[in-house]
Amino acid sequence: MVGPFRPFDPGECAALEREVGLPLPAAYRSFLEAAGGERLDYSVRLPACEPEAVQGFDELYGLGRDDAGAYGWGTLLGEYRRSREGGLAENVSLTGLLPIARDGGGDTLFLDLNPATHGRLHAFVRAVPLPGYLGHHVFTKVAEDFDTYLDGLFIDPDQAEDAWADVAACDPSDPWRRTVEEWLGGERGSGSRHAPGLDGSGTSLA
Repeated sequence: MVGPFRPFDPGECAALEREVGLPLPAAYRSFLEAAGGERLDYSVRLPACEPEAVQGFDELYGLGRDDAGAYGWGTLLGEYRRSREGGLAENVSLTGLLPIARDGGGDTLFLDLNPATHGRLHAFVRAVPLPGYLGHHVFTKVAEDFDTYLDGLFIDPDQAEDAWADVAACDPSDPWRRTVEEWLGGERGSGSRHAPGLDGSGTSLA
């Protein structure tokens, strides 16, 4: 988890639930209370998104207002409002869905607040009109609940390789190298962690 970290504000949580009209699941609320960071650099495997099954919703939306004092870009309430106004609603039935994270390409992770499916996570992944990429938009279930989602996260091998290549030549005492080693689970080198299902040796975040 990467910051800056914001303290949990019960008043902001109540304001979000009031506007959405539905309560947050206990597991996600606990996550906001304990963490509150801006990035979670792990990936999840989504078979429905083949040939791009490995997806990473690493940019987390934050509870409360931004530094300018507004419900702007990257805030839970701001992104909830924006999702209802933009083109996303043309592709996804957004009733009861709260956007909670995204990737760099505009793909979105949703938390389902509807009573019958309360707590589930879904993702909307956009098509990329290039060979070898996802050929059509996909809306798919990601996990039954937020804790299950966290348990299924892993370090993308390509991301691990790039991160290790940036620090491999650094002195072992270098703070950033030590941070990368910690992120890789203390195992130096690019092949220390693999995505589940890719080579049979997957190591998850859990």
